[in-house]
Amino acid sequence: MAPSRRCTLLQTDRLSAQKFSSISLRNRINSAFKEKGFKDLVVSTASLSLRGNIVITTTPLFNVDFLVENEAVIKGVLPSVTSLRKGEPWYKVAIHGIPIEDFSTEDGYLNSELVAEEISIFNTGLTPVGKSYWATPKDKRDSGLVQTGTIIVAFPDENQAKRAISNRLFIGGISARVVKYIATKSTSQCQKCAGFGHSELLCKREVQCTLCGGKHTRKAHSCNTCNSNKQCSHTSIRCANCKDTSHSADSKLCEIYLSIKSKAARPSLAHRNPFEPLDEEL
Repeated sequence: MAPSRRCTLLQTDRLSAQKFSSISLRNRINSAFKEKGFKDLVVSTASLSLRGNIVITTTPLFNVDFLVENEAVIKGVLPSVTSLRKGEPWYKVAIHGIPIEDFSTEDGYLNSELVAEEISIFNTGLTPVGKSYWATPKDKRDSGLVQTGTIIVAFPDENQAKRAISNRLFIGGISARVVKYIATKSTSQCQKCAGFGHSELLCKREVQCTLCGGKHTRKAHSCNTCNSNKQCSHTSIRCANCKDTSHSADSKLCEIYLSIKSKAARPSLAHRNPFEPLDEEL
């Protein structure tokens, strides 16, 4: 397999989109390599990840191994860079039942360092990578109605992820249930509760039919008159989300769906959907 041309520059100071210039950074890095005697252009693109780290891609003449070997050149341009991570896949899991108060920082984020420490110390051979984060929405964590939440943690290889799922994890003084992380877009609809932004595999809400809003799944829907499991002339359509009786919950005209779709079109570094696919270079 050919070496990857993509790598992430992990930093002590995260950048904001307002202060980042792709073309400026690309040119600065290429100029630094030119000063070191490399005639060909090394970097083709530079972008900002959702977590505020920098992702760079080399030109076809170079690869990530070359960048790692010449890490000093990169750090000369960006002193805040602590390390370079190769563009290799991480294997992510969702860990349930994590005490919110014990694992939250003062500003409400997940204490990623504590999570990594707990997993590494109390689970032999497991070494999480990157920065873990809460999957449970902040408004729910801040409500005081729940004491535990779900976090997303990444492992460097599939074997470690499978071990965590099979054996559970000892973290925070408890044995926590672990499941495979299911990457879900904010507009993806759960087939159990008809809500958005999560998979039915992780859903803990009540069952709701996307056709009539009843307490059953869409597959289990059945007309009391003709026994049809499809929309028929006897069906009383009702959206399980906005409660409108003019459309079903899976209608693209639903105001809730349109609102979520509109927000998804305006990505933000500070406010991201926690169930969004984690392709954001942690």
